[in-house]
Amino acid sequence: MDSYLEIALTVLRASRRPMSAKGILDAAYKARIVPEHLKGKTQHKTLQARLSEDILYHRASSQFYRTEPGVFFLCELISDPQIPDKFKEKFPARRRTRDLQKDSPLGISRSFLKEWKDRIQDWSVQEIFETADRHRALKYLPSTNCSDYATVWTFSMVRRSSKVLSYRIGRYRDDRDAFANKRTIGFPGAITAQDQSLFSQHDFGAIDNALNVLLLDLDLSPQSFADCRPQQPEPKFAIEAEGDDGITVFLIVLDWSCPAWFEPTTRRLSLNEPTWLDTSVPPNNSNDFEPWSRAALPLLSNNFVEAE
Repeated sequence: MDSYLEIALTVLRASRRPMSAKGILDAAYKARIVPEHLKGKTQHKTLQARLSEDILYHRASSQFYRTEPGVFFLCELISDPQIPDKFKEKFPARRRTRDLQKDSPLGISRSFLKEWKDRIQDWSVQEIFETADRHRALKYLPSTNCSDYATVWTFSMVRRSSKVLSYRIGRYRDDRDAFANKRTIGFPGAITAQDQSLFSQHDFGAIDNALNVLLLDLDLSPQSFADCRPQQPEPKFAIEAEGDDGITVFLIVLDWSCPAWFEPTTRRLSLNEPTWLDTSVPPNNSNDFEPWSRAALPLLSNNFVEAE
């Protein structure tokens, strides 16, 4: 078994209570059970990733589960009558299925973005894709670390009339310093090779990607919509926005009219402080929002169409 998982097993068996990855490692160092070959300043992040991957890929056969975001416990202790019932409730974390995907991300040439910067602002999303494709400025990247290309993401807003759903990002959802604990107005998804199909070549699968992200993050299934299919998100505009370490990404901003019966719940969706934000009124503190939302918010007044 992976050394990190062995550490988690040992500590959780001894503590008999759920713990965060950092708490597990702190206890392991105090007990002097951390092997010498495990080194690094962000070991707790590595441990959390290993636990998350084990839960995702092994599912019911995993030895671990979450009791809440970022807090882990052992399946073998669920049947123990001495363990409190509150520690036996498994917390659903469907988002990890998407976060851990390893497919090749779509990239757009930074030189293309620079050359066509003034015109892109007036183009539709389809025009941007068509022009970039014609200039051979789009390709699937071997990794996200290609400096000549910006990775292409969908950034989907959930709309109800003139309001969009806003929520605060926890470190479980995003541990980047510029994003964690900030408010956001969108649900992001990196466009990859697996998104494109024969029916979505015009947008490289952007709309399909956005809809899949929304259904996954909002814990909705096609069956939730009775006899009708879920409405597709509508591309509104595209912008460059700051990503990790000041590196810009290319955002396809879409909005999606949610069904009248939908209402977000914090426990079910792992959304912190969900609220409906009136886009006709600028937020009081734009610095409370993560970089991508800050880039999109000023453009909403011109591009956001209220549902009739």
